Amino acid sequence: MDELARAKQAFTFEPLLDAAFAEADTGAKAFRDEGFFPNLRKVLEIPHNIDISLRGVQIMQANSLRFLVNRLRWEADVAKHPEILDEDVDDPIVVLGLPRSGTTKMQRFLSADPSLQATPAWAMWNPAPFPGEQRGEAHLRRDWANRMMNAVTNTGETYQKMHEFAADEAEESSFIPIMNFDSIGQFITAPDYKYLEWFRSRSRVPSQAYLKEMLKYLQWQQGGKKGPCLLKNPCNTGEFLEVLEVFPKATFVMSRRDIYKTMGSSMRMGTEILQNTFDPLDPKFVGQYTVDNWAYETKRYLQQLKDKGPEVRLLECDYKTSIADGISVARDLYDLAGLPWTREGEAAMRQWDIDNPRHKLGSYGYDLEDYGWSEEKIAEAFGPVAEEWRGK
Repeated sequence: MDELARAKQAFTFEPLLDAAFAEADTGAKAFRDEGFFPNLRKVLEIPHNIDISLRGVQIMQANSLRFLVNRLRWEADVAKHPEILDEDVDDPIVVLGLPRSGTTKMQRFLSADPSLQATPAWAMWNPAPFPGEQRGEAHLRRDWANRMMNAVTNTGETYQKMHEFAADEAEESSFIPIMNFDSIGQFITAPDYKYLEWFRSRSRVPSQAYLKEMLKYLQWQQGGKKGPCLLKNPCNTGEFLEVLEVFPKATFVMSRRDIYKTMGSSMRMGTEILQNTFDPLDPKFVGQYTVDNWAYETKRYLQQLKDKGPEVRLLECDYKTSIADGISVARDLYDLAGLPWTREGEAAMRQWDIDNPRHKLGSYGYDLEDYGWSEEKIAEAFGPVAEEWRGK
């Protein structure tokens, strides 16, 4: 048996659970809630459905183990402190938008305001405290993030230019719903079309409900509510009405950017994300899977936009406006959410803009043709919205 076959054999249900019980060190021998088990079993099928590399299996195993350990530690803390479940996180600000549409800039710009509750990377990767951390402490999780972010998140030098990772920097909340094993994020990092078909047949509410529990947990750790959570997840773009089911007081801001540009840039990012999943990596596959995913989610967004009621608080803005005049977008968003505008918050946002110029870590190139695509094919895949958002 070769090393890849051994890795696949080790990445199975019972051995993975046994490893989680041992590492979590909570004394638990079973999960209190096993509702996610069918989702986990679907994820465990992925290495047998795609031509994954050894490194790809190892990353899936490490991530899945981390997800389970966090869940076990959360269950143990909830048993000791049931008041965790009483925390109020119903009113987040949620940044929507396709990848590469300025959503990270918007999230971090807004997160500079101390009246909002940011979501730092260390918390998104490990919401549960490590053994040795007391309530309110996160030093061990910060150390873990600083040591492991490259290995766990498939980042590299080029990826850092696209999306800077830092342990204490506000990070997208997609790293938590994937812990429920039923998330678009799972397809993005390990693109199995059988998994995608299964995911699209299911309700998207459970993964958001899990996110809500983890946000309560993190808020409790920090001593309770200090302001609305500021979330960002491109995967929420086509499911914002499901997000609203779970977070009934949410306010959304949608960043629209030229789809021809976002898809070219997303394909370039896809080569970084999948470099450890496949060996060799076919650029044309990267192009196809990128469009297959995001054209579907964009159409879902447009349908939900059409279906939403007048009570849904959603602000649409253009990428160029948010880059050139983020303060005006923030003012409109705060007004929509009913949040007070403060001089302290504005000053913090303006300072963040000064400290984080565009392409701070360098720039990179991309071309649709490198991935077997053209503007004509993009327009065909996305429909009229491709031209509607051109130049935004």
